[in-house]
Amino acid sequence: MSRQPLLERALRPANIDAAWRHLNGDSAPWAPGMPRRQMEQNRLRHLLELVDEARAGRYRPCGMRHFTLRKADGSERVLSALYLRDKLLQRAVAQVLDAEGERRFHHDSYGYRRGRGVPQALERCAERIRCGLRWLVDADIRAFFDRIPHTPLLRLVRNELRDPGITQLAAAWLDAGTYGTGILGRRRGIPQGAVVSPFLCNLYLHQLDQAWTREGIPFVRYADDFLLFLPDQRTAERALAFTRSRLGRLDLDLHPEKTRVVQASRNVVFLGEPLRVPKRCVVGQTSSASPAAPTRLRKWLNPGRLFS
Repeated sequence: MSRQPLLERALRPANIDAAWRHLNGDSAPWAPGMPRRQMEQNRLRHLLELVDEARAGRYRPCGMRHFTLRKADGSERVLSALYLRDKLLQRAVAQVLDAEGERRFHHDSYGYRRGRGVPQALERCAERIRCGLRWLVDADIRAFFDRIPHTPLLRLVRNELRDPGITQLAAAWLDAGTYGTGILGRRRGIPQGAVVSPFLCNLYLHQLDQAWTREGIPFVRYADDFLLFLPDQRTAERALAFTRSRLGRLDLDLHPEKTRVVQASRNVVFLGEPLRVPKRCVVGQTSSASPAAPTRLRKWLNPGRLFS
């Protein structure tokens, strides 16, 4: 028996109900000109209409409301807000896609994943450093959420998920949430206020995770923030060059002022926290929670595997 398509799983009554309960207390209007309290008067009808539109390919998002937030460094970040109708459908789809992501994504990717977060990412960093990988590539992808290109992202959605309904929805949501284009008119950017954006972020950068893994480069990634862990400065410089090249293939680049090669210390702040660095690190030394680390470390330090 073939697996039920992802869209059909997302539109199951139980999944829609779970998505609706997740949005309990959300005061966003259902659609332009329709407050939530008005929608609630005929809730079942509106929910059934939304499901029917999505299943028949007639669904069109209402669009997004955009807000500009000024960051501490003086730059601006555009945040987006969904109408409740679109938020509900995205939540239902995201609940299905998140389960798909757990079967695909790398174990050293920690952002926007159930049971993973900043504490787990920082502990993984500490483990890398305890193993003697004291040279870091501390990097920042320049304006990732604003610059991720739509065409290769949608190609990835189509090829990886193999569900035309989901691909059609993703294209509609990206189009509705776009507030800028790059040079030559290429459509770019995923709205940070959209429920499906975290999955799309991880799906696109999973290609980078795979490239690091193939080259034997240890990393910890949280969305678009990441650290690479290497045994010496020369290897770290090579890892940086490799990463810059791979990002170029993804039509992205590193922030020139926020990317560096540096030794691990508490002066390195990752995910808002200083790194935990033991006074003495020995290559091969591992935590009791990671008994396989010595074998992995020998592979990481094999010059024939790194950047071969």
